[in-house]
Amino acid sequence: MKFKFLANTIKNKRFDYAPRYYDERKERLVLKKKEFDRLENEDLSHEDRQKILRRNMQESWSRTANAQNQRSTSNFRVLLLIVILLVLGYFVFNGTREVDIVVKKLW
Repeated sequence: MKFKFLANTIKNKRFDYAPRYYDERKERLVLKKKEFDRLENEDLSHEDRQKILRRNMQESWSRTANAQNQRSTSNFRVLLLIVILLVLGYFVFNGTREVDIVVKKLW
């Protein structure tokens, strides 16, 4: 008598999955090239020119807002590090016995 379960070997399952990559930057670049070609050929209507102008202004504003946000977080980190260094310097120069006094005053 044959035992089928002893003769079976485990086989890997195979999938036909092809991942797709979407490059938003490349899509924007292709769109800008098409718009530039249309601008050179003067095929754009007044409404199309307004749409292009609005899109360009939104992109520049979003870049500016992002840069300001990064700058403010960076400044906050620097300020926090300066405060920490000042506190540590205070305790180094005045000794550690005053740590209890300062902690009791803070709480």
